Amino acid sequence: MSEGLQIREPLYKLLVRFGNGETNNYILTDPLDARLITPETRYVVVTSFLRESPSECTDVTVINVRDLTFIRTERVTLDQLTGERRMAGLRASSDDRLPKTLAQLKFI
Repeated sequence: MSEGLQIREPLYKLLVRFGNGETNNYILTDPLDARLITPETRYVVVTSFLRESPSECTDVTVINVRDLTFIRTERVTLDQLTGERRMAGLRASSDDRLPKTLAQLKFI
């Protein structure tokens, strides 16, 4: 069994918006490098891993670049991440409010 990942700043929120208005959010450890997106890029592969067991892939999303309206990353702090996941009236430790998965990007 592998050891869990510790979340350290800087973190980046990846926002993917499709032509139909649907949006997906992911948490990354590295910012999006625009130089990796070339005119020949056809797909974005987003791979998500659990923090508790980073060797286990939980989700693989393949996105056709032609379906995207925009894709961007925004630098966020741990405080911002734990604050936006908080629901009124519910109490939880700060570790419970941290993201359960971290994602990685690859361009094809």
